[in-house]
Amino acid sequence: ILCTFDPNVMEAGLIAAQNRRPLIYAANERNWRDMAELALMYNCPLAVFAPNNLKLLRSLVKTILEYGVEDLALDPGTFTDDGLSDTINNFTMIRRSACKGGDKLFGFPLIGTPITAWMSGEGSREEKAWREACVAAMLLSRYADLLIMHSLDGWVQLPTIIWRFNIYTDPRKPVSVEPGLRVFGKPDENSPVLLTTNYALTYFTVESDIKKSGADCYLIVVDTEGISVESAVAGRYLTSETIADAIKESGIEEKINHRYLIIPGLAARLSGETEDLLKGWRILVGPRDSSGIAEFLKRSWPPKEE
Repeated sequence: ILCTFDPNVMEAGLIAAQNRRPLIYAANERNWRDMAELALMYNCPLAVFAPNNLKLLRSLVKTILEYGVEDLALDPGTFTDDGLSDTINNFTMIRRSACKGGDKLFGFPLIGTPITAWMSGEGSREEKAWREACVAAMLLSRYADLLIMHSLDGWVQLPTIIWRFNIYTDPRKPVSVEPGLRVFGKPDENSPVLLTTNYALTYFTVESDIKKSGADCYLIVVDTEGISVESAVAGRYLTSETIADAIKESGIEEKINHRYLIIPGLAARLSGETEDLLKGWRILVGPRDSSGIAEFLKRSWPPKEE
């Protein structure tokens, strides 16, 4: 993004950034013609800026489109203090007009600038960063497509990233992780092999508990289409066949010199049929909750030979 309202400065930036096609920020009621010329000349997208004035914003968009620039983004202004309610309302009305009213002039991507929280003279650095994070989450909830932020602190960025994932996740498809073999610590050929499903919440809970235990082990993550252990067993997404396939695909047999597999306690009823299918393997039923992994391994690993 190249940011200036001075067309001469903008052109100098575009010359320096040739072949990168940056976003020109921004055209307003005073400079729109010059900025539109630059957008056409350098084949760059153009931001249209009209703070807290939707009528003017719509008029500028119409004029610039007629001028020949079609790759636009809209910035209705972001106010993080007294004007915050107007900001949220403007973003909402723009998207409502486009989606429900069929207004194509308001159908372009929306730019939010939570960075303006830092322009306030009041408050400490932490308070400004906190306000920036809050405004970013609000704008993301109200259809912002691009957010311009200042703080790179993890505690500022992480809520926005997680919120984005939650908003744009298909509710018909459970959140999942990639199936396959995970390695914890420095396991060797005598280390335990555990199993879980690829439901994200289950996996990350198991991962956290394994790391907390400090165990050196292998974890086979079975593809259950993102369904938790108990539901996967009930729905036949986790079966002796899927377990056998996961073991084969993981290549775990080449890494260990034993044939013991620890399955979740909630999948205990699969132990017998899995042993029948996996010749030479013994199935150990682990704890029902992954918080018990550390105690289970301490008590039951290595297993006693029968």
